[in-house]
Amino acid sequence: MTDHPIDRELRASAPRSSGVLALAMVLVAWAAILFSFRAQVAMMLEAWETLPSHEHGHVVLVVVAYLLWTKLPALKGAFCSPSLKGFAALVFTGFLAMLGELVAVAAVVQFAIVLMMIGAVWAVTGDAVFRRVLGPLFFLLFAVPFGQEILPVLMNWTADATVVALRHSGVPVYQEGRNFVIPSGQWSVVEACGGIRYLLTSVFIGAVFAYLTYTKWHKRLLFMLWAILMPLVANWIRAYVIVMVAHKTANEWGLGLSHIALGWVIFGVSIFLSFAVGARWRDKTPEVEPFRAAGRVATPAVLGATLLAAAVPYSWHAVAQMLNAPVSADAPVLRLESLAALPQAAPADEAIRPRFPGARAVHQVTYLYNGQPVDVFIAYYRNQTQGAELVNVQNQLEPTKNWGWSISTQPPGDKPNLPTLRLEGFVKSGLHAAVYHFYWVNGMTTTSDFTSKILEAASRLRGRGDDAAAVAITAYSRESVEAARVTTAAFASEHLAGILADLEQTATTDRK
Repeated sequence: MTDHPIDRELRASAPRSSGVLALAMVLVAWAAILFSFRAQVAMMLEAWETLPSHEHGHVVLVVVAYLLWTKLPALKGAFCSPSLKGFAALVFTGFLAMLGELVAVAAVVQFAIVLMMIGAVWAVTGDAVFRRVLGPLFFLLFAVPFGQEILPVLMNWTADATVVALRHSGVPVYQEGRNFVIPSGQWSVVEACGGIRYLLTSVFIGAVFAYLTYTKWHKRLLFMLWAILMPLVANWIRAYVIVMVAHKTANEWGLGLSHIALGWVIFGVSIFLSFAVGARWRDKTPEVEPFRAAGRVATPAVLGATLLAAAVPYSWHAVAQMLNAPVSADAPVLRLESLAALPQAAPADEAIRPRFPGARAVHQVTYLYNGQPVDVFIAYYRNQTQGAELVNVQNQLEPTKNWGWSISTQPPGDKPNLPTLRLEGFVKSGLHAAVYHFYWVNGMTTTSDFTSKILEAASRLRGRGDDAAAVAITAYSRESVEAARVTTAAFASEHLAGILADLEQTATTDRK
């Protein structure tokens, strides 16, 4: 018995039709996710355009598309078979997105969006297809703009490494935090010198190289570890070489364009050598096994699974909107009665002026304490939204960048009943500033951005709203940061308890 030509044509077109159906269903689910969280998606796109350390975001999409294209032979004959495990992953990542929206943490929401997109593929296409495309889909995580939070740490490491190398080279160095002086001039490690751009670029390129070159996981992990360590060391070498070149040439070289060019040359050579050495241990490309599936699922079931997957992000977004409803719509009235008896002074021209946009109330006053000026800054937040929140990259203690950042540490506790504080030291034209700062979240205090978000989420879930404040106390000295810190510490020991009581009064007065 021979096949009818029409039957053969239908069977031959079935895999292609299944593939088109799978692609269409995945795109529908992705469109629902991206549209539900469109505000966060727009922030990601804006970060690609405005942050040099994340301008590789467009490249990530091209790389993912290419890697998925290379998987087409492995997907030959595949068809959709919706997975309950995939739906569980989709629901869980949607819950993470809801938590991120609840506390206005853009990175959490954006990572959750990408994970929801990956989970949607798993939920709609099934386990067998998902296993073959998981690798390329994983690289979507690199599209999320993250990592700026570690920039201060990288700047500290760069300054310390450069100073150590200079001293081993016989160059006398006087260091104060990120600022150091050598006989030929004064240097400062600024944000562009931190190496965050080198690090993020290296991690992304290294991940792609490891995925394409190796099949064994231990090799991939080892190369990724090197992709993290290499740009750090390369940036330290870059900083040292630039300073030494300028020092040996009486500051004729190592500045301006040569400063930038030398940095990228060192980074490019490091990347090339890493790939050249890593390629020597390349694994053989495994043979593609034919696709095997247990049974075909009816098209209506696939359509139903897709609609369910598309409904998940809308549901979690609606829950976040409900929980974000304000407990109190009234604008806070910030009265610092505990400081009312202190004499005030006109703010000095040379002073630290924190900038926290979006605060509902701001108290920024210079007081006279034992005859010395002490600045008290409080930014009070209520009904926080993205861009108008306690923790945001736009919130800065010293926004002008005119002051040199000299130290960042946790000072010793002066009184056991006072909260943990953070000390930031600055210097400008021989004037030193010591800033004690912390976060207050509905009666709880912390110096951690992450912990403040956890406290905010807990406060919201208990129905107590999201009242929070950033507090900064600054004193000055012509002698040293330590001398300024002594004044700041004395002021905090005497008046901080009263400030905390005033903040609690502000929150409870208007709370429904």
